[in-house]
Amino acid sequence: EIHAEVQLKNYGKFLEEYTSQLKRIEDALDDSVGDVWDFSLDPIALKLLPYEQSSLLELIKTENKVLNKVITVYAALCCEIKKLKYEAETKFYNGLLFYGEGATDSSVVEGDCQIQMGRFVSFLQ
Repeated sequence: EIHAEVQLKNYGKFLEEYTSQLKRIEDALDDSVGDVWDFSLDPIALKLLPYEQSSLLELIKTENKVLNKVITVYAALCCEIKKLKYEAETKFYNGLLFYGEGATDSSVVEGDCQIQMGRFVSFLQ
C-alpha cells in the first residue's frame, strides 16, 4: 500500500512537470505565430520546392517484374490524372461554374437556351 502511494505521488509529479513543459511549448509557439510573412512589408517571397531528378522508371525497381509493370501503370495513371485535374481547373471550372448565369427565366427569349448551349459545346471542345 505504501509502495502504491509512492508511485501515485511520483506519477502526480510527472504529470505536473509534463503539464508545465507542454504549457511552455504552447507559450513559445504562440509567440512565434505572430511572426508570419506580411506581403505589404516584404512583397518578395521565395518558393523553394525540392526537384526530383530521378525518372519514374528509376524509382520503380523491384525484383518482381510483374509488380514493376503494375506499379509503373499506376504511377503513369496518377501523373495523367494530375495533369487532367490541372487542365480541368484552369480551363473548364470557371465555364462550368458560370454556365447559365446572368439570365432570368422571365427575360429568356425563345431560342436563347439553344444558342447558349451551342456556345457552351464549343467551349467544351
